[in-house]
Amino acid sequence: MKLFLGLRPRSWVEIAGLVGLMLLVTATYVGQGLMIADLLSTVFSSADIAGLATPLVVIGVLQVLRIALIVVRDSWAPRVSARVKEAVREGLTLKLMEIGPGQAQRMRTGDLQSTLVDSVELLDPLLSRFVPTVLASVLGSCLAAMYVIAVDPVVGLVVLACALLAPLSKLAGEKSIRERGSRWTVSYRSMYSESLDAVQGMATLKAFNASGRRGRELIERGEAFCRDSIGLMVAWCGTSSIGALMVPIGTTAAVGLGAWHAATGSVSVAGLFTILMLTRETFRPMTELEAAYHSAYYAIPAGRAVADVLNLEPVVKDTATTAPEWPCDPPGLEFRDLRFCYPTRRAPALDGFNLVITPGERVAIVGRSGAGKSTIIGLLMRYFDTDAGSIRINDRDIRELPLRNLRSMIGVVSQDTYLFHGTVRDNLLLARPDATDEEIRRAVTAAQAADFIPRLPRGLDTVVGERGLKLSGGERQRIAIARALLKDAPVLVLDEPTSSIDAANEAEITQALGDLTLGRTTIIIAHRLSTVRGADRIVVMESGRVVEFGSHPDLVARKGLYAELVATQAGALA
Repeated sequence: MKLFLGLRPRSWVEIAGLVGLMLLVTATYVGQGLMIADLLSTVFSSADIAGLATPLVVIGVLQVLRIALIVVRDSWAPRVSARVKEAVREGLTLKLMEIGPGQAQRMRTGDLQSTLVDSVELLDPLLSRFVPTVLASVLGSCLAAMYVIAVDPVVGLVVLACALLAPLSKLAGEKSIRERGSRWTVSYRSMYSESLDAVQGMATLKAFNASGRRGRELIERGEAFCRDSIGLMVAWCGTSSIGALMVPIGTTAAVGLGAWHAATGSVSVAGLFTILMLTRETFRPMTELEAAYHSAYYAIPAGRAVADVLNLEPVVKDTATTAPEWPCDPPGLEFRDLRFCYPTRRAPALDGFNLVITPGERVAIVGRSGAGKSTIIGLLMRYFDTDAGSIRINDRDIRELPLRNLRSMIGVVSQDTYLFHGTVRDNLLLARPDATDEEIRRAVTAAQAADFIPRLPRGLDTVVGERGLKLSGGERQRIAIARALLKDAPVLVLDEPTSSIDAANEAEITQALGDLTLGRTTIIIAHRLSTVRGADRIVVMESGRVVEFGSHPDLVARKGLYAELVATQAGALA
């Protein structure tokens, strides 16, 4: 909870205000109890009935005041909770941006979505009810018990002990609740993730007649989630029942001891009525705490899931603070003895990779799947850092550069072009938010996209849909190229940019890519070897190392791995 409230320091003051309101509500109950005790004492002492008017008026005023305080509390609490949840969502978003795709992609999309959306929403009863109620209940019960102690120390101490044992007894079942809460969180995330997978892969399930099987699996996960939910609820209720027993035990003890002391004359009749009324008010905050405790059934495990994400430490540290002044010319790159192994694999993705790229050179990197080609790009962008070796730009280690400056120097056109749900213009402006319409027009024209964008329903202001699904693969790719042109970075990475494009579009895309590489240091990752023949140099990788390099004719003549790859693709196309 300290973690969540710390994201918005002002929330501590707002929570304190809620606690103050709750204490005032408790004070009205205590005042009302004292007035009722006074009324009963007056009636039983056969005093002047006219003296009843003042306590009755005070009771009426206290009830009106209590209603007003409760209205203010109930309208304020959701606002405090909403502001803290907003800060938590912002903190989660910043944390995901901080850890980057290298770490985030190791998590299931469904797990992240359930944490970002559902788990944050489940914090509401924890923030708006449980936390302020814990503080207000303990303080309110202690203050009411202090008054009882002043009247009868023995009774007061018994009442105070029972009132405090009620919340403390819940600690006895904390281990069971924590374990069951963890299982509930895992079960919920699993059900959410599998359901999301099923929705996203609906066409594939239908194509393989697997929708029935997957549906039965989802039903089983739903039943498992139901069992875990019931188990968590049983643990909560079992723990709560122990604390709930303290209320009747404490009340019975207070009534018995108070009556005995009144009979022996150590407490007056008025004192006995005060004990009876204030004992009830001492336990009232504990009853409210019990209700708040029950409302937070699922909030606490959800809060732990959110805290797990917020506490993630980024693998890549951005420690540099100053960026060097680079010349306008494209820089040179050097990959020096790179070694890297993914945490989920045993074999290294790169094992002694060395490559020097001169300024303005176009280098193509080819090899079989799993050779480590895309890993080079991830390391260059610092989505993760090398286990050994270094990457240098103009003879400066990229770890000495601020991440923002490093990534501003590199433009990427990837195989899996990602377009956000928004307009064509919005997706282009990701590269340069301050780009003018004329700059956008030039980039679109150079990317061979000027022919299809005007045909869209609203041109540049057409909404492309989630992941750009309203556009064809070739159209998405040309928008990605236009975006890279708009960024105008001195280093360009083409990560298999035509692998998902049909032959009809490949010629246009290849021409646009050729224009894009002019005047830039370029790395081309490709499976289609027909797209790399125009590169200044072709580098062939295998098992994380460079095994061949040279021009296309030279490599074919050597009859090595590259010639084998060419022959394999030629045979596949024949």
